[in-house]
Amino acid sequence: MDIFLKLKNLDRRWVYVFVALSVILPMVFKFELPIYPGKAVMGVYNTIDTLPEGSRVFLSFDFDPAAESELGPGATAIFVHMFRRNIKPIVGCNWPVGNEIAEKCLTEAKKIHLDTYDSYLNNNKLVKNCIREPKNGTDYVILGYKPGGIIHVKNLCTDFMGPYPQDKDGTPTVNMPIFKTASGNRFSMNDIALIISYTAGTNGIESFISVEGDHKRPMAAGCTSVNIPRFTTYLQTGQLVGMIGGLPGAAEYEKLVDHKGEGRAGMAPQSIAHLIIMIFIILGNLAFIAENRKVSKSKLKKE
Repeated sequence: MDIFLKLKNLDRRWVYVFVALSVILPMVFKFELPIYPGKAVMGVYNTIDTLPEGSRVFLSFDFDPAAESELGPGATAIFVHMFRRNIKPIVGCNWPVGNEIAEKCLTEAKKIHLDTYDSYLNNNKLVKNCIREPKNGTDYVILGYKPGGIIHVKNLCTDFMGPYPQDKDGTPTVNMPIFKTASGNRFSMNDIALIISYTAGTNGIESFISVEGDHKRPMAAGCTSVNIPRFTTYLQTGQLVGMIGGLPGAAEYEKLVDHKGEGRAGMAPQSIAHLIIMIFIILGNLAFIAENRKVSKSKLKKE
């Protein structure tokens, strides 16, 4: 037990060194740990994978750069999946800078789709009418940020053109092919096949859940790791069809779309760092037990 007593007095700088190495070495040698998609991520993937071609999906970017490292990779992977399935993403934002992040993720997804298009086509992994280069206003659109939270979401339930008369670039939305309806009525949530919110705080997926009675659309969420326990409740109640939780969820979705992005690249450093921290916690507790035993033995000898 003496070795544990010595560890109790270990200079804390050694802990920082081990944690730093656990992050740096996997990044330098670029090895990958096995990734197995879970039920929550499969729920999102299977829902999108079974939507009819041409379906419109509303994606709300409700986060800022502080959460981009966790939510951005998953959003990019979903865009790739949609392009391969000929699903049309309609992007809005309840957070001011979500607009720029959405554009970045969409641009990256278009590049991935274009780079892999021929190989996927040759292997019959694309739907019949899959577009090689999706076009703005026809195959996707970024509408931009609108304030209001729940009130804004409630307005979208009956009419998209009211809150969004133009997209983020100022192009009128009323004549965009992506908003055409078979009935000729105004485009509303009734024309959306799925709602996905990438949430880092307030005015995220819970805003859509709050007005579920108005839109009655299936919903999914992408969230930061710290929010996973909170949103798991909505999975259990069936209010969400699936969830992409933090960087692990992003890595799982990248695995499903066969893309090695930032999600999969970040799992080895994150997992090994967590393992090192757990080891030090266990050693610290063993040192505590060893110290208590030594004190108890000393008291017994004195008695």
